[in-house]
Amino acid sequence: MNTPPTRLFVLIAVLLPLTIGGCQSLASRQSNIELDKVLSSYQTTVRWGTPDQAYIFMKPENQSEAELPADLDNVRITGYEVVRQPVPVSEGVVSQTAKISYTLKDRQIERHLLDQQTWEYQPEQKIWYRISPIPEYK
Repeated sequence: MNTPPTRLFVLIAVLLPLTIGGCQSLASRQSNIELDKVLSSYQTTVRWGTPDQAYIFMKPENQSEAELPADLDNVRITGYEVVRQPVPVSEGVVSQTAKISYTLKDRQIERHLLDQQTWEYQPEQKIWYRISPIPEYK
């Protein structure tokens, strides 16, 4: 015969995994929302801003190590197309590939490059940072 404390224990044992799973899904969904926001913002910044503004998306410790190329003011971005959507690499790390079209203002020749991006999630800050180097415009 089941006593009330036993029923309560069974109920908790059944519902606890569902509750924990729901929390993980919520955290994962929040991370995906943040990823969509930062990738959209990055695309807009690269496409319509100046090439040096891409460096603000880098992880702070990587920003200090990255050296801004001297000739970025000669680069004009003419297109940005995601050619491979974000795919998980490991826990909290995704990879995306974009095709960037650009001209060097002094030459007016359109060029293209593939930007292999790696992004890392910082759960404490709830933000994604680019951890791969910014591509060089040659």
